[in-house]
Amino acid sequence: MTSIPSLSSIDSQAELNVLTIFTAPKPFIGHTGIIQRNAIRSWKQAAPSCQILLFGDEDGTAQAALELDVGHISEIHRSPHGAPLLDFIFQQATTASEFSTLCFANADVIFKGNLDFLTTLPQPFLCVGESMDLLVPDSIDFANPNWRDLLSQGTSRGPFALDYFFFSKDLYRDIPPFRIGRARYDNWMVWHALQKNAKVIDVTQILQPIHQNHDYAHLPGGRNEAYRGTDALFNQKLAGLGCYLYLYSVNDARWSLTPTGLLPNPSSFRFSKQLLRRLNGWISERSPKTKSHTPKDTDLPKSDTNSAQQI
Repeated sequence: MTSIPSLSSIDSQAELNVLTIFTAPKPFIGHTGIIQRNAIRSWKQAAPSCQILLFGDEDGTAQAALELDVGHISEIHRSPHGAPLLDFIFQQATTASEFSTLCFANADVIFKGNLDFLTTLPQPFLCVGESMDLLVPDSIDFANPNWRDLLSQGTSRGPFALDYFFFSKDLYRDIPPFRIGRARYDNWMVWHALQKNAKVIDVTQILQPIHQNHDYAHLPGGRNEAYRGTDALFNQKLAGLGCYLYLYSVNDARWSLTPTGLLPNPSSFRFSKQLLRRLNGWISERSPKTKSHTPKDTDLPKSDTNSAQQI
């Protein structure tokens, strides 16, 4: 086990001023607005002194930033099809960040754990992990100290669904213009960190993240647009053939963070395990009897259908 302080030994009050979290939210309207406010409030609970930046000019973003007392950068670069560009957001966040550690997260992800562990990690690093899919129809009462216990367990999204990236500030200085909310850029992020000899760490156990379920009404082509549309294909081209034949994921984290420290992950049979998972997923997606985990519009409270571009 790598020698780092146990999480129980960290002085939480002294160690929170280390992090900038940034995101490119959808419009703050309807159910989408509810779950995005839930996510951002959970981030503030996880690290009360962190810096939070919202990027973009979607409906309600400026008002939500004022309401939640977080930063807002309205300027954003988009693809011809409207998707926010990852490179611009990363450049702006790196420049605006007050701290040495950043986190890019989808605006619908709740962090149930605290983030004190970030101060214990050897540089450079990338922290990723799995999330649990859960339908959260209403606003969470964060004034209730037991709010975490009131959220049910949910269903695992698996190791390929990457919703958050905690990383050393200099790790992504050069990043291609991936389209946010489309497939493949997240797999490239893991590959890039490994190429830079960064420690890639699975923090699922400590972070206990929840992905609040949603529909794909914000995309003209629905879920298919996110994974097989024009911008998704563009991301695939940027990521390269290697990131298509082998999808880098949480399975490629060489370490796992536990309450007592970093533990090395076994490295055997990664390719075989992934091949089996991808074959099962390919068959499942094409089976008429199998339904996506994505809820139908009728399963969710009525939400806005404007052309926001983030998953």
